[in-house]
Amino acid sequence: MFNILRYRNVPGTGALRDQRDIRDLRYEPIAKAGEPVDWNKGFDVEQKLNITVPIKSQNGSGSCVGQGWSYYGAVLNAAEVKFYDEQSAKAIYSQIQLGQPGGGAYIRDGAKLFVNWGSVRESIVPSYDNGKPPTELFMKDKLWKTPEIDQLAKLFQAKEYRTFSAAQNMELFAQAIRDNHGVVGGVEGSNNGTWMSGEPKPPIGRPSWAHCLWWGKFGIDAIGKYIASPNSWNTRKKDELHPDGWQKFREEWFQTTFMFNPWTLIDKPNVASADIAELIINVDKGLVIENEAPGRKGIIYGGKLLEVVNGREGNAAIYLLESKGAIRRVSKAIFDQIPKGNNF
Repeated sequence: MFNILRYRNVPGTGALRDQRDIRDLRYEPIAKAGEPVDWNKGFDVEQKLNITVPIKSQNGSGSCVGQGWSYYGAVLNAAEVKFYDEQSAKAIYSQIQLGQPGGGAYIRDGAKLFVNWGSVRESIVPSYDNGKPPTELFMKDKLWKTPEIDQLAKLFQAKEYRTFSAAQNMELFAQAIRDNHGVVGGVEGSNNGTWMSGEPKPPIGRPSWAHCLWWGKFGIDAIGKYIASPNSWNTRKKDELHPDGWQKFREEWFQTTFMFNPWTLIDKPNVASADIAELIINVDKGLVIENEAPGRKGIIYGGKLLEVVNGREGNAAIYLLESKGAIRRVSKAIFDQIPKGNNF
């Protein structure tokens, strides 16, 4: 039954405030063992991992919770496999969205999904509709969900998720970014003309909406301390204070209650995911052969494995000659985990 008390949030919102739950794991005990934050040294996840995080566009959809978690999942994976492998915002959001007309989801539910289900690559479940920024209806659709994709999602599972208080807690927020490659959380905003700039400002009075973000940087500049986010509104305006185009959130945000529900993830090793991601990238239009019986064969095309069925070996051979594709032998486990398309 629809519980109106759970939806005491800003109308037309994309990120809904998580209700306090005493069962939530807290980040504060872990933070006590960490090093103090050095604002002058700062932290920049792109520099640390030698990656460039692409700016997403959620368009008119309310999928910001999926967008924020997909940023975080891709960065956590990059920390392990040493390259940025875009994760699907749609795969996350479509499973946790609440069915409201304007869209929306709880931030906690995205963290919980990473632990219980995982995540998949953007090429497997695209978050753009034929290359165009998505609508809410497109982002809610779950026709993509298959047992094969569910299996693949396990490769990107996290171990656990933890939360902490945002208000009056900028030091802890920065520490969590540094020690966990980022933080996903919510902000309440208003249409005050600053949200397409590098310096978004908190509302004055009642907020108009709420939004989920992933933050991956902090430091201090000519204005003062900041934490920074790429947002998911398809903007990247670079200037002297914002050379990367990321938005900076200043101390004023932590002196209000407009920032809420920050979460971190403790990641699991994703060794197999690196193998599969590398395979899909480097054996595109090539042949994959299973090492073990029955020695299945498939052609990787468009990020999926098209299994070569009996009677089509000749056609497959001609295709490989024309495409000059590579050949790779893999284990049964890897063959099973590669996302599948139609038969060849």
